[in-house]
This record gives sequence, structure tokens and C-alpha cells, in this order.
Amino acid sequence: MSGRELVEQTSTGSGRSDDVRHQLETLSARAACLQGGSALERLVSAVSEAVERITVENEGMAEELLSVYEQLGIVFEVTQKLPTVQHESEVIDLFVDSLRRSFQKREVFVVQPRIPANGSREGTPESPNDWFEGLVRRTRESRSVTVESPPAGATPAWVVEVMVGPVFAGKSFVCAIALTRSSDVNGFRSSDMLLLESLTMFCGDLIRNHRLLQELREMSVTMVRSLVNAVDQKDQYTSGHSLRVGYFASLLGRALNLGNEELQMLQWSALLHDVGKIGIRDDVLKKKGRLTEDEFDHIKEHPVRSHKVVEEVPQLAGALEGVLHHHERFDGAGYPLGWAGENIPLQARIIQIADVFDALTSDRAYRPAYDWETALDILREEAGRTTDPQLQKMFDRLIREQVENHPNGWEKTVEQANRFVQESDKCRSAPSGG
Repeated sequence: MSGRELVEQTSTGSGRSDDVRHQLETLSARAACLQGGSALERLVSAVSEAVERITVENEGMAEELLSVYEQLGIVFEVTQKLPTVQHESEVIDLFVDSLRRSFQKREVFVVQPRIPANGSREGTPESPNDWFEGLVRRTRESRSVTVESPPAGATPAWVVEVMVGPVFAGKSFVCAIALTRSSDVNGFRSSDMLLLESLTMFCGDLIRNHRLLQELREMSVTMVRSLVNAVDQKDQYTSGHSLRVGYFASLLGRALNLGNEELQMLQWSALLHDVGKIGIRDDVLKKKGRLTEDEFDHIKEHPVRSHKVVEEVPQLAGALEGVLHHHERFDGAGYPLGWAGENIPLQARIIQIADVFDALTSDRAYRPAYDWETALDILREEAGRTTDPQLQKMFDRLIREQVENHPNGWEKTVEQANRFVQESDKCRSAPSGG
């Protein structure tokens, strides 16, 4: 049984109470005609008053129970759908849709008043056409649900009553949710006002939490940028390397149809894969000649160092495999653990191809950059030894399609890669779970 059906049943119950009252009044009148009827009349009157009091109390309790029933139903429905919500407006839409089902014969909509932020108004007093905007403003100022009947001409003729509830995220006004009814629908009850008040408060709390999460995401992006910039400043030859690896890894990840969470973690892993180089000595990192065995052992520490940095952030747990294993080789001759083939996590195999490709197409202290076609040829020769052969074929196709099918294709590709963080911020969420 729906909440509205319960209301109708409650209304029917009140009809039975009227029958009881009528019978008591008749009995009281007859008692007055009997000898000694005054005592009986008093008794009947007392019983009648008791029935009246119980009836009123029960009707009030029914409204309160209905309000709680409706609140629980909508809260349960909204909570079930929250995991799919990405934007603030979707939170409001969830509540509006639920209210429409609860108040089936009422119109429900969202309104944002066009008034100054301080709530003041300028000019002449409100005309009838300003009434609704004024109602929203008064509701906002009182921070409470308001029910009013519109003056003539202020709303369509069929609207006889309007109920408005404000939505606040902390101290910030978000919007108002308004309900209207026609004359053939029962008036708004106190339980309806209580229901709307509870739900607008819940909606505001969810939006506030959503905004706090967005702030945390922005802080996470800033943190990653700072770490990446720290690595870039340490070695001018690798400046922008992490951004470009993130871009190339994302191309391959999307082609593999990775889910949103997997793709997000791949991007963070690619951006942070070299952060451990902050702890590598400059004389080794910037050396132009061939590294000695000891120097090479030292530089091979950077994946483990990167892993130790990233694991301090629980939200980045899904990015750790790529960070630690991006220098493993498909033939097992890599580091730090010497894993081989598909035992190497997919995230790491993707980043490895992106890492090698960008290194080949960038200037280094010990050699100039290769052109993109030569770099792809080298990757093809290394397939099955250094890189995953299946991923190499897919990456080769992606780069050729992107470069060959557009004028100045390689220059545009590099430009996009160097803006990777800025561009991806528009559509990519920062870490949200461990």
C-alpha cells in the first residue's frame, strides 16, 4: 500500500468516527428525556468527549506515521541510486522524481530565484507576477517550508496552493523545491510540510557532502600536479614526461574499454609512476654517459620509491600496481621483481608501453629524440621481449590513426599530451576510494 493510499484509508476512518459522534449525540438527547437523565447525559457527554479526543489524537498520529513512512521510502530510494550520481544536479533530480511519485496529483519542480545574493530587492513593491519569486525568497530567508495561496493572476488559474521548501548545503542556498495543487486535490497537510522539510534537509546534506568530496578531489589533483612538477624540476630532460605518459596510457586504456574506475586509476598511476625519482641522486639521474652498474642499481630503486610515496594515500591504492611494476619486462628480465608475461599487472603493461614510447620520442641527455614512426618501429621490435605484443599492436594502430589522419597530427598529439592533466580534469574524477 502506498503512502497516499494510506491517507485515503485514514480519511475513510474519520468518517466512521463521525458516525460514532452522531450516535453519541442521539443517545445524549434521549438520556435527557429519561428520569434522572442528567447523570446519564453527563456520562454520555464524557464518553463523547473522550471519543473526540482519541479520534483527534489518532488522526494526528496517522499523519505523523504517514510522514515517517514517506520519508523512509524516499530516503531508501535515493540511497539506492546514490552510487550512480556524478553531479550535484542529479542529487536534486533524485528527490524531485521521488516527490513526484509520492505527491502524484501535485506538480513538483525546482526553482532558483533571480534575486541578489544578499536577498535584498530593489524597485517597487511586488506585483502579482512577482509573488512566486517573493514566496521563494521568503522561504529562503526563513529556511523553512512555506505554504501559501497565490493572489489572482500570480499563477495559472488552476493553482490554488503552493508549498515551497528551501535546499541549503550548509550555509549556501542551492535551490527551492516547489509543489502546487489544484482545487480537486486535498490541501497540503502538516505531515506534507514535515515530509518536504525533512527531505530538503537530507538533499542539502547530500549536496554539501558532494561539494566536500569535490574539494577533496581538487586537492588530490593539486597534490599530483605538485608531485609531478617536483620531478619535472629535478630533470629538465624529463619535463612533461609524466603528463605525456598519462595521455598515451589513457589512449590505450580507453581502447581496451576499461571501466571508469580502472581508467581513473590507470591515469593516476601513469602520472605518478616516476615520483620516486625525487630520491635519485642528481649525478645519476642527469648523467649524459653510460651508467655504471652501481648507478644503474641506484636508478632502478625509483619504482619502489614511487610505490612508497603513493601508498601513503589510501585513495590511490588502485594505482599502486602500475607504479611498482612499470619497469618489468614481458620476458621477465625487468625490475624490481622480474615478473614476466601476463603475470605483470595490466596497468603496468599499459604504462610501460606509454613510458617507452614517450622516452623514445623525447630528447634525453645522452641522445636526441626519435621521430614517432621510428619509435613505433622500435616498440614493434621489442614486442614479446620488453612489451606485451598484443598491447603493442593496439598502441601502434592508435598512434598511427591519430597522427596520419590529421594535418600536423604528431604536433597536435604532443600538444594534447602536454595538457593532459588540464584536459582530463574536465571529465575525470579524482580518487574516491581505497
